[in-house]
Amino acid sequence: MELILKNGLPHQEKAVDAISTIFGGSSFVKNNMYYSNPILDLDKELLLERIKAIQKVNTVDAEYVNLNGIQNYLNLDIKMETGTGKTYVQTATIFELHKKFKINKFIIVVPTLAIKAGTKQFIQDSYTKKHFKDVCGYGTEIELQVLEAGKTKKGKKFFPSTVREFVSGSSQNANKIYVLLTNMALFSNRKDAMLNRDDYDYGPEGFHRPVDALKATKPFLIIDEPHRFSKEQKTFEFITNDIQPQCIIRFGATFPTITKAKKTFKDYHNLLYNLTACDAFNQNLIKGITKEHFEPLSNKDDKVKIMSVQSKTAVKLNYIQKGNATKSFELKKGDSLSLISTELEGIVIEAIGSNYIELSNGQTKFQGEEFVNDIYSSSYQEQMLKLAIDRHFETEKINFDRKFKIKTLALFFIDDIHSYRKYDKSEKETYLKNTFEKLLLEKINEVLPTLSIENDSDYIDYLKASKLDISACHAGYFSQDNTNSDEEIANQINEILFDKKKLLSIKLDDGKLNTRRFLFSKWTLKEGWDNPNVFTITKLRSSGSENSKIQEVGRGLRLPVDENGNRISNEDFKLNYIIDFTEADFAEKLVNEINDELPKGFVLSEEKIIEVATKLDTTKNDLFKKLLVNDYIDMDRNINLEKVIQFFEEYPDFVTGLNNNKITDRNKVKERKVKIRPAQYNEIKTLWEAINQKYLLFYEKIESDNYLKNELVSVFKNDVFVDVIISSKREVLNTSDGIMLLNDSSGIQYKIIKRVGYGEFLKKINKQTNIPIQLLNQALIEYSKTNKIDEDRINEFSVANFVSKFSDWKTNNLEGRFSYGKTKIKLNSTALTFANGTPRSEITQGVIGTKFIEGNPVEKYLYDTYAYDSPLEKDNILEQVQEVVVYGKIPRRSISIPTITGQSYSPDFMYVVKKAGGNKILNIIVETKDVKNESDLRKIETAKINCAKEFFKQLTIDGYSVAFHEQISNTKMKQIIEDVLI
Repeated sequence: MELILKNGLPHQEKAVDAISTIFGGSSFVKNNMYYSNPILDLDKELLLERIKAIQKVNTVDAEYVNLNGIQNYLNLDIKMETGTGKTYVQTATIFELHKKFKINKFIIVVPTLAIKAGTKQFIQDSYTKKHFKDVCGYGTEIELQVLEAGKTKKGKKFFPSTVREFVSGSSQNANKIYVLLTNMALFSNRKDAMLNRDDYDYGPEGFHRPVDALKATKPFLIIDEPHRFSKEQKTFEFITNDIQPQCIIRFGATFPTITKAKKTFKDYHNLLYNLTACDAFNQNLIKGITKEHFEPLSNKDDKVKIMSVQSKTAVKLNYIQKGNATKSFELKKGDSLSLISTELEGIVIEAIGSNYIELSNGQTKFQGEEFVNDIYSSSYQEQMLKLAIDRHFETEKINFDRKFKIKTLALFFIDDIHSYRKYDKSEKETYLKNTFEKLLLEKINEVLPTLSIENDSDYIDYLKASKLDISACHAGYFSQDNTNSDEEIANQINEILFDKKKLLSIKLDDGKLNTRRFLFSKWTLKEGWDNPNVFTITKLRSSGSENSKIQEVGRGLRLPVDENGNRISNEDFKLNYIIDFTEADFAEKLVNEINDELPKGFVLSEEKIIEVATKLDTTKNDLFKKLLVNDYIDMDRNINLEKVIQFFEEYPDFVTGLNNNKITDRNKVKERKVKIRPAQYNEIKTLWEAINQKYLLFYEKIESDNYLKNELVSVFKNDVFVDVIISSKREVLNTSDGIMLLNDSSGIQYKIIKRVGYGEFLKKINKQTNIPIQLLNQALIEYSKTNKIDEDRINEFSVANFVSKFSDWKTNNLEGRFSYGKTKIKLNSTALTFANGTPRSEITQGVIGTKFIEGNPVEKYLYDTYAYDSPLEKDNILEQVQEVVVYGKIPRRSISIPTITGQSYSPDFMYVVKKAGGNKILNIIVETKDVKNESDLRKIETAKINCAKEFFKQLTIDGYSVAFHEQISNTKMKQIIEDVLI
């Protein structure tokens, strides 16, 4: 196929005309040197007059008019939204300025290598050359020189050939335009920088420093993506001080910001044309956007992500909650995931591999994988992949049914390269790629039977070709690939980065079907790369920052082209944007960003004056008079532009939308060590060793052999076997009255099927509950006599349901039917002591509290630092009770009291107290719960506390007296101690 460019598009013509009409016939003086541009006459008064006239024609709002004038070069700005053809406009501007004013030396500076590659490809491509020569009728061609980083060589130092060719290009050749393309990293004023050195053997026209040669050409310089080139940067200084172009033209969707009088503004300089995102959406110049995410099954905005596996012994996990700071955990084999969240109660890490963990519910989770934080612990990423594939196929079928088909592409952003790409030195399994290929094959098998040979023969052939080679349907590009010698990877990179026409083709040159349409990357494909036929973007990774939302979707906003290369601009296309629930407010943020970009207007509405007057406790008329007297507004409520900064400073309530994109720094709390005070430990040593003794939990004998079986049947009847449905929420961006609005749309629902064999089903339950497999089988046989079991429901979700409901049954039915027995296991090392019983010198602060209080603790406190987790714990630590001999926080999870819930229990505080005037020493263990009433405690927490009461009763029976008390927020520690001492 051959891409076909269109000329005469109004939004692009306006941008080109805005630049070319700045100049007139007398604006340039003929150059003296053949290698130089004509000399621009910087008649500042005349140029400013023309700039204002063009701004008025293009209705550039007063808010965006920069009246800083003209310096020793002319600066012109063109703002065009992502996907509306900035590179085309840049190129057209070059041709137009050459045609009208004989300008033939242009330098294009871009921020990154990716944008550089994209610009190079566009200018050099045959369809671009054909378009500007034949369709637009310019009759000239661009001779492009691409400046690359030089390699250090011994011996002679050769003048950069690209600079030589660019400078030597003659203005006498009317059919040639000389363009030098470079990335910003090469514009450096370091003495050893390629353009700044003066030790080359010889250069053109006697120049030894390349930068001097470039300066002598009197170039017009184009900056792409100006938000990456603030005027304070070294690159911009190099441009203005060393290159000294006659004119700098900046093209971008985003511009740098500047701060004046504590207010932040876009750093526009002679903005001639402003095509906003809202304009682009309203005029159908880009695709619309439909955002979608899956709601978590537990309706909780949190998930767990496996960050890294360390030497098969430990795993680092992040607990991610919407709106809260991410918490990190390091767990080992045998640890329960309930340490992360109570929603994962009952799931234990059974094994740790090179890049994965095995859980007690039978699931394997890989490094980089995320799963929702509920009892099902299902892979959230898998559901996102499935949703993306479904949305892709919806769009692909519509695009295949067109008279001229559109090749439909999907883009996935991931964060763990090894989950997709297998590298030689890595043992990691490519779980994400494997899951994707499995889901893609399932979808093809699902769709094929629904198609008609009469109507869908082409699509049937396409899907069959896809099925024959699933791996050919997708490709990836990552930064690490640049050093990979694998031929297949090299082919993928070439196709994604450089062969846009092949990627857009349904058929290859040899007639074979081209099924490559799913692309994977790690933000490597960002600014500078896009493809018009990307209809679905799935962000399997969070961007992790407040980046521009329009930039995030920018890779898929461009309007699509059909199989003949024609851009389709008369239809309303939508980009599917799929994210996870932690970014559920993406669409809202995007709408706010688009609307916030609109000019706020420098005319005060009467409603706004009334609103501010009410807030300031004055009248509308009095406020209006003050604004008028201070010359902030005129009689028509227009704001005086010369005093706008002072006005907003004095009356910030009139400012709208200027504070939406604040950047907040987040302090990182460093882990600190807490010292254990030896003297205080000796006072509490006996109590500490007593509560660390190992005890076992024993259940009383069941009344009859059938009792437990019948109870298990009751548990199975309690909705254990149910369908699990996951639903997505879909929102569509629409425009109304010139602003962006957000509307709900119909989402999608999936029935999640994770079928397992019957024997495996029983083993999984046995593993998590210790119920004999034979007894489980008997209970299921009894259950099946009156209840039909769907085979699809013999799955891991039903396992999770049963385990959860059996845990509830134990909590409700086993209280009072158990006892504790002391073991003969020798006390080993503990959180506070070594194996020989001597106290440790210090522990990590985090195990006794994430927050700390500055200052030295009282002498009675066990540690040299006050650390706590809740306000109630803080009160306990600071509360001084005369009878207390020593007290301290019990390190987190250091005491393992077995409970009927299946989880161990560790209390919060330990106290040694003495009656006033007496010698009797008492030991108190306290469990703090920062709730108002006992009724606010969950059943499982109540069961654990009740078990603790029985445990400490048994400890007293065994010869060591300990009083256990529960504390809720309305109880003071002094009151508890006094009750014990009575």
